[in-house]
Amino acid sequence: MLNTNANLPTFLPHILTVDVSTLGNRLLDQTEIRNLLHKLRSRNHIHYLIIKFLVCTGLSLPELIHLKVADFNSERNRFYLKNGGRLRRRNIFLEPNFAVELYRYSCEFLPSDYLFPGRDGVLRTRTIQKILKNASRLISRDIHIPFLRDVIALDLFQKGFPVWEIQEFLGHRTTRSTRQRILLHISEEEHKDPRLFTRNRNQAA
Repeated sequence: MLNTNANLPTFLPHILTVDVSTLGNRLLDQTEIRNLLHKLRSRNHIHYLIIKFLVCTGLSLPELIHLKVADFNSERNRFYLKNGGRLRRRNIFLEPNFAVELYRYSCEFLPSDYLFPGRDGVLRTRTIQKILKNASRLISRDIHIPFLRDVIALDLFQKGFPVWEIQEFLGHRTTRSTRQRILLHISEEEHKDPRLFTRNRNQAA
């Protein structure tokens, strides 16, 4: 169930970020997320970082494969995304601990252009698909990018973030697209709530 208005936080963080340590809902619960990342980390550190990046940011496939080191502002833990296919350009802020993980990765592997480079520069779409397929096998769940984006949308909405902020975070063209994704994963009873998408309006700090 979604939080009632009385249970929503009075103030939300000034900067919207997704913290993997608190992410979880009926689509993908916290135990599954922890197990997935733990197993990936012990098998392939770069694959672990790629999946964690998707879980924390909701990047689309074009955004992920074209993500460059130069897009990252380390002083503000922020990525500026400008190649999102049908998605809008936007800024994504990372949870500080994950930003440190990426910094250590860049110091060790020294990627010069793309953050996650392939053998010939740009990481291939097929490579990402294989990484997602392997991740799915680890927890016996179908893990793919649209699914992870829905996990994020539902999680942020349940935590009280207004739809327009979630729209900007995920790069949807309109709030209608964001609402439609959330409506797919809530109960019929909640669909009937006339304040479903307005009760979070004044919660932002």
